[in-house]
Amino acid sequence: MEQPFVIETKKKPKDAAQPEKALTPKVAGEVRHAESVALFEKHRDFFEHYAQGRVRVEPAPADLEVDTFAINLETGTLYMNDIFYQGQGFSEQRSVFATCHEIEHLKEILAMLREEGGTKRYTQYLKRVKESRAFSATDNCVADIHENRAVVMGRPGMTELEQKIYKEDLFPNQDLTGQLKHLQLGEALLRESRVPDEKCIVAPEVRSALDEIAKVPRLIEIMTDPDTPMSLRLRLQDTYIMPKVEALRDKDVEDRKEQKKKGEAKKKKDAEKDEKEKARKGEPNPEPSPEMGEDEESDETDPNKIFAKEYDEHAKKFGGAVPLKKIEKALKAWKEAENTKDTPDKADGEYAAKLGVEKEYLQKYRKEVEALAKVVNPETGESILEELKNLFSRIISKRIKPQFAPRYPVTEGDELVDPAQLVADVMAGNLEPHVWEDTEIREKKGDRFGEVEITLVCDRSSSMTEGDGQKAVEQRKSAVLMMEALREFAEMCEEERMNIDHPLEVKSEIYTFSGSAEDRKPLKAMSSELGEAERINVLKKLYDLPGSTTDYVCLDAIVTILDDQTKQKIQEGVLKKIVIIFTDGESGDATLVQRILNGGDEEVKENGIKKKIHREGLREKGVVVVGVGVTQSGAPTLTTYAPNALVVEDVAKLPVVLGELLKEHLKDL
Repeated sequence: MEQPFVIETKKKPKDAAQPEKALTPKVAGEVRHAESVALFEKHRDFFEHYAQGRVRVEPAPADLEVDTFAINLETGTLYMNDIFYQGQGFSEQRSVFATCHEIEHLKEILAMLREEGGTKRYTQYLKRVKESRAFSATDNCVADIHENRAVVMGRPGMTELEQKIYKEDLFPNQDLTGQLKHLQLGEALLRESRVPDEKCIVAPEVRSALDEIAKVPRLIEIMTDPDTPMSLRLRLQDTYIMPKVEALRDKDVEDRKEQKKKGEAKKKKDAEKDEKEKARKGEPNPEPSPEMGEDEESDETDPNKIFAKEYDEHAKKFGGAVPLKKIEKALKAWKEAENTKDTPDKADGEYAAKLGVEKEYLQKYRKEVEALAKVVNPETGESILEELKNLFSRIISKRIKPQFAPRYPVTEGDELVDPAQLVADVMAGNLEPHVWEDTEIREKKGDRFGEVEITLVCDRSSSMTEGDGQKAVEQRKSAVLMMEALREFAEMCEEERMNIDHPLEVKSEIYTFSGSAEDRKPLKAMSSELGEAERINVLKKLYDLPGSTTDYVCLDAIVTILDDQTKQKIQEGVLKKIVIIFTDGESGDATLVQRILNGGDEEVKENGIKKKIHREGLREKGVVVVGVGVTQSGAPTLTTYAPNALVVEDVAKLPVVLGELLKEHLKDL
């Protein structure tokens, strides 16, 4: 197979298919179909490798129009032909690139349809595409950035090829001022994203809008990241891009009306001049044209009709290879299949009912687990979940120590242990002296033992939802990280129980604070069990953030149930107990928190007599307590939880920080 990463500078001439003009339409179609199949077969291996089984790529059937691609959403199939090769004059390599681009479009659609409520959202999206060609044009440009980033990722040859496509085929001229202003915006976003070293020439209003978009930190980067779901991209697009497009479209409408008025005024002036000239010559004047009808008048307010010509030209150049009608047809088939067979969504509903949880939160928990695989420690480049698993494996391996055990001297073996005896025995006629030694590996039970109890305290105060709500998102991810990691650790310990004299038992619990009576009761009680339903219900609770910063209530509950037996186990090194608290603000009672942590004197009455007693704090009892301030608003944590406290200003790093804390405090087991 010819590698599609090789750059071809020569394009297939647009008149290459001219001989077909002499053929009948039927025969010409058969020729085009044969060429499409040949193009597909030549690059079949590459397309299959590129799609990685997430979608299928097949040559278009013979009865498919020769100038379009098509899709089947039920089977996840993209039907390709040589539209780019023959119809648009692309080189063979550029046609391969364009086909990869269409594969990414299909992957994005399928991912959205498989989301909770995705079919409904995608149906609404298609309706909007039909109703607003301004939206359709802009959305297509932003989506193209998304798809192309996916195509070129990790493929340097594709990057160079893409640059040539944008500079030579799609945007040979950087000057976009001949376009409508609202079309300039989308096209400039596209070209400047894909050819970042060149700026487009656009109208001042358009450049101003582009500059405002650029001020939103990492907006385009996040919107068009290959891992960003289409649903999220559309929400960001609606928030930051479309208002500017619509404002420019309204300006284009006003400009067009002004042009029309000037044109009509000139036409009227020319007509009056013509009438005067005819009157001077004694020629009759024509009858006045009828007034514009109501329907025609209404057309002038519809941008789709006002700018129909410009939209058609834009679509011809940038439109997708799969026509809207074919996408709608494929979606209809998807919906029919969804209603007649067991879908993953239905299966999730049945499984959730069996567990006794809500399907919505079952699916959300699964998504959180999937997202954790992408949480990488920036210092090591390794998944934080994998780092924790490796740590757990090392902890367990220390408890089963391999030891070399020598055997008695033998006639054959690994090492010669008595050279002098060898010489003496051979000289005496003994050709098989027992002067060799074998070694064997035996597992010796380790002498490490212990118990681990880890408590995570989460913040359910309403301030966690402030801003973009990312604090709440990352806290949920962190809680899922801890539950998944410790569940695995507990299971690994259980599997090795028979091989260790003193098994390691791992327990966990989760508290939350919100200023309610629930603060004293753990969401997940201290135990080594972490069932699926239990984990899902913890996640569900972390979506409800109604309260205030009453961290001291949770801490008081923890210290109250810590009895003398537990304290003794900690002091003897039998038990390691760790408490980690997340909070994004100042404690409701910082003084009380410090007394619970570090201990202090309290005045009590016994038999009517007041006296002071010392109440031991968590740290005095040997508990490791770490306060984690979330964002800069959590800075008071450094004082309240000193000396064992830190602030995570970049909330996206919260799961990584939790992972690091677990690694730090478990490494000495």
